[in-house]
This record gives sequence, structure tokens and C-alpha cells, in this order.
Amino acid sequence: MRSIIIAVALLHTGCKDVECGDGTIERDGTCEPADTTVGNAKCGANTIVVGDQCVPKFEPTVCDPATTEEDLDTATNVITCIGTGGGGCGAALACPTPSAGKQTICGQLFDFETGDAFSASSAAGTRCNPAMPATSGPCALRINAYDALAFAMNPGTAPLAVGDAYIDDCGRYRLTDITPPAASPFIALGMDDIDPTKAGPQGVTNATGIATGAAPDMAVKDVEVFTVPLATAAKWQMTGGPSLAGGIYAMVFRAKRAPSKLPQAGVQVLKGGAMSAADDFYFVSTDVTRERLDASATTTGANGTALVTNVMLSAGPTNTGTQGPLPAQCTWSAHAAQTVAGVVFVQILRPSGATCPL
Repeated sequence: MRSIIIAVALLHTGCKDVECGDGTIERDGTCEPADTTVGNAKCGANTIVVGDQCVPKFEPTVCDPATTEEDLDTATNVITCIGTGGGGCGAALACPTPSAGKQTICGQLFDFETGDAFSASSAAGTRCNPAMPATSGPCALRINAYDALAFAMNPGTAPLAVGDAYIDDCGRYRLTDITPPAASPFIALGMDDIDPTKAGPQGVTNATGIATGAAPDMAVKDVEVFTVPLATAAKWQMTGGPSLAGGIYAMVFRAKRAPSKLPQAGVQVLKGGAMSAADDFYFVSTDVTRERLDASATTTGANGTALVTNVMLSAGPTNTGTQGPLPAQCTWSAHAAQTVAGVVFVQILRPSGATCPL
């Protein structure tokens, strides 16, 4: 009986936690230095293993709120402090993380005809003042965020609430703290002239739009928004293209995944899973700009673009392109859309697929 009691006592003694001093940790019953690396532990991006813990590789970034804004790269989880003091059109524009439950969308305005950045002739990176709008350039324009599905069904729908709408004379824009739509998975950015008397095709641009995914708590960067002046639409009609009256869905095929802007030639539009030659308009095959349409063309040319009419939201996400020059492992992204009277809605399509090498 006495031997059993001794054995139980020894068992309890062996289970007692080892108490280690500062700078050490218990490992297999002994105290070892806390900074000893053991095993094959794997840590996430920009972290390293120290002892038994993964710790940041870099010191936490603290930006000066008076002169800079935080810009988080979600791919690397690294924060960069970007200055707010101007710096011209070559300077980066911060796209900060939004408030909880909100979304930020940032990007650049482009001229849809030429593909060039849309900026004022003497742009210096100065923020536009909506109370004193310009008569030309980015500072004559406004950008609103909408529930994309609601806007497609009713262009008169009210815009989503936005914390701050920034546009500068370089054509850079930032919509911060957008309240995402309650039910729709997409946000549409709609652009037109600030001056209500020049809404539609009469001002700097016709009404244009582009959609991106609703992503609460995220900052979505590099979303392209396009200007389409009346002169551009007139060139389309003069070369056999569609009228703005019924709305135009402009499909732009890019040869690579983001962020490449390389256009893809040789693609034919599929709408509702089928070709619809009567509704598709392609540009002159050698043109890199978007001015002249070719009535005999049946695929995208050098600018990778097709203008499409009679697109219906009820058809679902079926607007895409034929395989064309894509590798067998790739398909074109497919999208739902609606042509809206008087609006040029631009859709960027890229190769997709789990094993797509592009």
C-alpha cells in the first residue's frame, strides 16, 4: 500500500508545471531561451518565427496624420505612408482602409477613345472644388457610387452614401467610406458633369459607368473610370455604330490578369451564351484607339473592345467572350449587365480559371 502512495506522489510531482524565469520558456520539462528557433514552423507574409511565436518582420507603421495617409497593400500587409501635400500627377494617391462596414474605391479617370489618363492641361495634383467646378477636365466632373443592380433597373436611383468624394486635376479619384448596398454584391461608379444643365452628352462627358465588387471593410484600388464625350460617340455613329439613345455596353478584353492593360484581339462577344452579330460592333482591327468601327469585323481588334447593345440583366452573368486566342485552361470572366438609355457602361474582362497561366 505504501508503494502505491509513493508512486502516486511521484506521478503528481512529474505533472507539476516548470516555472521558468524571464527570457526563457518551458520546453519538454526544461527552461530554454525564448529566442531559440526550433522545428519547421511557418509564418505568414512579412513575419518571422522567434522562439515559439511568429512576429512582424517590420516595425509597426505609424503615419503622421497631419501630412500623410496610410495606404495598406493587402497582398503584403505592408502599410505605406503617402504624403498629402500634392506632388503632381506622378505622386501616389493614398487609398486608405475604410471605417468598419464601409468601402473605399480609388482609381484614375481615362479617356475611353484614346486610353490616355484624363487630366487637366496644367494639372498639378490639386484637389477639385465641387463648389467652383471647372468647365473642362476632371474638375468639371462628379463621380457617384450606386447599388449596381438598382441603377441598372432604374438610373434615377439615389446614390449610396459616401464619406468623402475626392477628384483632383490629374484625374485621380477616391470615394471613401461608401455605405455598401444592402443586397447587391456590386457597386457601380457613375460619372457625369457636375453642371446639371450639361448632364448627358452635352458636357465634358456623356454619362458613363463601371462596376466593381462590393467589399465591406476593404479599399479597392486602381478602378478605371472612363470619359466618353459626345464627339467620340458621334464618331461611332458615323462609322456604323450604335446610338447612345438605347445605351451601350462596352466590353474591353484584357490579355492578362490584373494589373496588365494589354488588350486582346480576336475575341467575339458572347451574350446569353450565344453570338449575336446584330448587337455587336467591333473597331477597325488595326486601331489602338476607339474611334472607327468596322461593319465587316466580327472580333475585337488591336484595342480589344466591342460595343454591345440590347443587354439584359435578366440574362444573368452571361456576357463574356469566345475562347479565341486564350489557352485551353482559361476562360473569359463573365458578367451580368444592362444597357441603360444614354449611358456608356464599360466592362473590363480578363482571363480566369484556377490553372490559367496568364
